[in-house]
Amino acid sequence: MNPTTEDFNGFSINIFQDEEGDWIAYLVEIPSISAFADSPQTAINQLILAWEGVKESYRQHGEEIPHLAMTKN
Repeated sequence: MNPTTEDFNGFSINIFQDEEGDWIAYLVEIPSISAFADSPQTAINQLILAWEGVKESYRQHGEEIPHLAMTKN
């Protein structure tokens, strides 16, 4: 799976390997939405699942799902 910014409502993702060898993926504009795994692709796949969970929570609470334009000044 090759995610695009469309998968994350326009938000950018960053991925890096930490000092313990885990791969960390997160939304640059909302860094509290993150995931980690033993490979870069798995970390991104986990981030997709995390973002889907966040969006579902917004839906359940009747709130607008964030998108990149909302965070720009």
